[in-house]
Amino acid sequence: MRSKRSSSLLALAAIVLAALACNASFTTANISGLKISKEKGGSETSTFGAGDTVYVAADIANTSDKHKVTAKLMTDDGKPVPGAETTIDVPGAATANFTFTPPGNWEAGKYKVEVTMKDDSGKQVDQKSGSFTVSG
Repeated sequence: MRSKRSSSLLALAAIVLAALACNASFTTANISGLKISKEKGGSETSTFGAGDTVYVAADIANTSDKHKVTAKLMTDDGKPVPGAETTIDVPGAATANFTFTPPGNWEAGKYKVEVTMKDDSGKQVDQKSGSFTVSG
């Protein structure tokens, strides 16, 4: 009797684990690189002038699935820069390019760009950030 009960519990546990494994999703998709520059495809830089356009390139890797990639600019203390957030759909492993043009001029100071990557269900897959300085 005891052996039968143990076997039944073991079988039930195996079924539950199998069901959980079917619902789990694992991905290796990621943001493999983040570059901030003064021109699209340009050399990486961390110092900008007040009137410079900021280009951000996020390399999306290890995926053939579509992801939503968002880039947003913030001041160094975490306050969002108004109007400086963009989301694009990336169809697979590719580079997500973002362009931020100053509204008049950037205020002098330190800034941070944060890039997040989400799957079709809205679950965040990865996040990277970089920083730069605007000189007055």
